[in-house]
Amino acid sequence: MEADERIPVLLPAHNTLPELSRGLPLQEQGKRPQRSPNVPVMVYAEYCHDRLGKMAIRGAKHGQKKPSDDDIAHAMLLPFKKSMFGATLEEVMELQRDTHPNHYLPWVLTLLAEKVVTYGGYTTEGIFRVPGDIDKVGALKVSLDNGSHVKEFPTTDAPVCASLLKEWLRELYDPVITHETYQKCVENSEQSNFAASIVQELPDINRLVVTYVIRFLQGFLKEDTIKKTKMTADNLAMVFAPNLLRCPSTDIQIAMDNNKYEMTFVRTLINNLDTSYMEGVV
Repeated sequence: MEADERIPVLLPAHNTLPELSRGLPLQEQGKRPQRSPNVPVMVYAEYCHDRLGKMAIRGAKHGQKKPSDDDIAHAMLLPFKKSMFGATLEEVMELQRDTHPNHYLPWVLTLLAEKVVTYGGYTTEGIFRVPGDIDKVGALKVSLDNGSHVKEFPTTDAPVCASLLKEWLRELYDPVITHETYQKCVENSEQSNFAASIVQELPDINRLVVTYVIRFLQGFLKEDTIKKTKMTADNLAMVFAPNLLRCPSTDIQIAMDNNKYEMTFVRTLINNLDTSYMEGVV
């Protein structure tokens, strides 16, 4: 395979990388964030090792498209600035410790959920099922990570916020419903009391996130809302199951066979889980 002209050349005798703009076509130099000419190679090596490890666990991402300038700029900063996306829940809470010291939940989750409702999610047909514009979703992701959303929120589109909310859940390093409880979930997917007990067994931050998400989804179950969104508990469970549970098996057939049980488990939670204690919790 021919080398991509965009990739900076690494000289074996050096332990630092050149500026990231070097190697770009002349007309594109200056459009990307600049880095110090003496960034240790180890910074990139450790970041790439971590990313490859996560990819090996999660598999390839679907729905990929040609990256926009926003996507590229965001990706270039990730080795130097930790992201709210793709981290563990513990890492996310640590990242927001100084900016949101009184929050029990990741602010990115609660903000996106609030925006879905504010921008008409209760009246949007196919909300969560119909994806938002992929470029707008990418721009919103960058805005949340770099903090520019504080001055001006980059969208008023409920499906865009809904898509990014699902993406945040799906990209967590570890699934919200942990691998340790996965088998119990699929084996007892229709038992409401057992499902509730599984949620209570989760680590505190996982339990809070799962319960918050389920309470959020329960808000879409009013009869008038379903008439407008066409999203029943079954529909919501089908959309959110892959974002809450992650089959630990690498056997594709097992993963496919478990899909229906994952959806049933999430539907059981949506229809039966008592989430009243989450009222007012952020």
